[in-house]
Amino acid sequence: MSTAQKRKYLKYTLATGWLCLFIMLLLSSSVFTGFINGNSASGTVVDKQVYIEQIRGTGSPRQSQLHEITVQYQVAGETYQIYANGHIYAGMGLIDEGDTLTVVYSPGNPAQAQVLSYALYSPMVSILGYVTFVCFLVGFPRWLLWRNKPITDEK
Repeated sequence: MSTAQKRKYLKYTLATGWLCLFIMLLLSSSVFTGFINGNSASGTVVDKQVYIEQIRGTGSPRQSQLHEITVQYQVAGETYQIYANGHIYAGMGLIDEGDTLTVVYSPGNPAQAQVLSYALYSPMVSILGYVTFVCFLVGFPRWLLWRNKPITDEK
């Protein structure tokens, strides 16, 4: 493979990394904006439920566990509760009852809120984060080595 082709694939790798990073930030923008503007409060996990869901498809039926947590928080003396999907993090024991999490709320309607931790750990953001990490892990060191070298075709 010639140097020009290697650089072409390096550009694709880095472009994929930047695109995934942009999509991750776009998916989390409302939560980050609320946090930066100070529309956040500390919430306490007051309940953790595990639901068993039957999944039917082309193969044999199987079960899936859904983890849901209830987070209670206060804004201007009023107490609110929100329900959040705990994903696998609650199942692995990383989140338990009594834990404190950051809740980002809407200033006009504090009952409308999201748990900051779970916005970052949603499945889509987790997958994009892994792809972004691999793209930059592979691409950035090569870019540092090749950025000032002239392109010469190999025969």
